[in-house]
Amino acid sequence: MGALRDVVVRRKSLITLKREIAALLSRGNVGSLALILDDKDVVLLLKAAIEQEGSMSAFAKRYGLERTYLSQVVNGKRPVSGPLVKALGLQKVYAPEQDDNV
Repeated sequence: MGALRDVVVRRKSLITLKREIAALLSRGNVGSLALILDDKDVVLLLKAAIEQEGSMSAFAKRYGLERTYLSQVVNGKRPVSGPLVKALGLQKVYAPEQDDNV
């Protein structure tokens, strides 16, 4: 076995950590290039998918979702859920917050 080394890890502040993450992402060797959609964009895709399917009921039946839930999402009363994201052929990913103070 090699010599045992003591490693001291300083706790980083949230601001320092955000800067390091931003620097990593700006180098381009972490993550991937992708189209980023927010919930409003997903609702627009949902509306188009419902129209293509013929009706909200038909879309709900095909993908095993509740029609009332879809109606609430379309009307901005409920958030987009994982099963709905999957039904639209999308996946959730995480992106860093845009913070002008960092």
